[in-house]
Amino acid sequence: MKKDIQELIERFLDEFMQIEYKGKDHIIARKHYREVFYELIPKYYGPKKSYSQIKAPDLISDPALKNIVVIGAGYGGLTAALRLERLLKRYPFFKVHLIDKHPFHTIKTQLHEAAVRKAEVSIPLYKILKNRNIQFHLGEVKNIDTENRIVQIDERFLNYQFLIIAIGSKVNYYNIPGMAEHSFALQTLFDADKIYQHISSVCALSASEKDENKVKENLRFVVGGGGLSGVEFAGELADYVLKCITNYNINNRNIEIILIEAANRLVPFMDNEFSEKIKQRLIDKGVKILLNSKIVKLTDDEIFLENGKTIKTKNFIWTGGIRVSDLLKRGGLKTGPAGRLIVNQYLQAEDNKYVYAIGDSANAINPVTGKPVPAAAQFALQQGRLVAENIYAEIFGKSKKAYYPKVLGEVVSLGKHLAIGWLALPILKKVTFVGFLGKLLKTAIREKHIILLRKESRNWITY
Repeated sequence: MKKDIQELIERFLDEFMQIEYKGKDHIIARKHYREVFYELIPKYYGPKKSYSQIKAPDLISDPALKNIVVIGAGYGGLTAALRLERLLKRYPFFKVHLIDKHPFHTIKTQLHEAAVRKAEVSIPLYKILKNRNIQFHLGEVKNIDTENRIVQIDERFLNYQFLIIAIGSKVNYYNIPGMAEHSFALQTLFDADKIYQHISSVCALSASEKDENKVKENLRFVVGGGGLSGVEFAGELADYVLKCITNYNINNRNIEIILIEAANRLVPFMDNEFSEKIKQRLIDKGVKILLNSKIVKLTDDEIFLENGKTIKTKNFIWTGGIRVSDLLKRGGLKTGPAGRLIVNQYLQAEDNKYVYAIGDSANAINPVTGKPVPAAAQFALQQGRLVAENIYAEIFGKSKKAYYPKVLGEVVSLGKHLAIGWLALPILKKVTFVGFLGKLLKTAIREKHIILLRKESRNWITY
């Protein structure tokens, strides 16, 4: 049997080199592929190995295949999975797996729209993965065993050759007393739906309330966190209250929107000029802004600030921070700020070359600025493509590419018809857009993200 396999491998190599290298005798490449085939091909012909040493009640992988597992169906995870499937199409002994706890992809850059006016912000995964040789697993990853290279999905187990972690982020409450119990988060589609139902109910109930002080308290909306999510939600909410006023005949003087930020300016990752413009536009829309105001405690109807002031409300939406699941740390991986995986220039885990991370999960450093790359869809898409190509390079002994983020532009939506931002153009360094033109740019960028997913998927993806 051993001799037969050796002959089979050499014949296979002859044909493979003829196709891949047009008949050239590439000694190093031939040696590399021989090692790969000697590891893989006997598994098709030899006896199946026992899984008793894994202690897995339900191992869902084929031992004859090399699995590349992607955790998370966000922008980065989907891009990585789709590109890997395309790159490895001619090599059937590799199998791409995608894991997510939801059967849909959430367009997180539009969650504020779903929370305020119930906009459609999800795409069923079957539309994206249609006709792609990607195995989707619906479930939650409970554990990562990096030593044995096994991922636990609920009560099932899946082994891997390479692992891509793109699990996104969770809400960070910073251990503020009462924050987790008494605030509305805005991280998932379910969060957005919960906020929408609450706002709708509050408006409807206030219409029949006779006590004006009670109406004011009911209609005081407070947003914690003046970053991108908080600013966009506040801007969207300022537009929605007009509908609340019209539909329920509510006096506009009874509605109040407050945005609280601990720093000295809004959206600190943008230039100070843009921060000031955003602040002024929100004020023009009737939003009250409290800067240098740190929240220290929250109850079911009151916010306590570090300066001693309090705000009465039952409508508090927290957008003030994110963190990555402690799943990475439990798996023995080295993590940095907010639980992100420490990665090298190739987006590999520093201490494990078989593990990669992208998006919110990666503590990727911009080599130009020396600062961490912010969590944004444009960077997740770039990282997904790069990781797929680097894994392909790692498999076939080619050179990997270092990560250099490309900032295409930054746009902040401030309502249904207003946005502020800039776009990088080939000739001009920056072109600024404000107002309705900025909103068109925001829409164009959102659609570009969908177009890029269409390009990788080769399916017509719609909402």
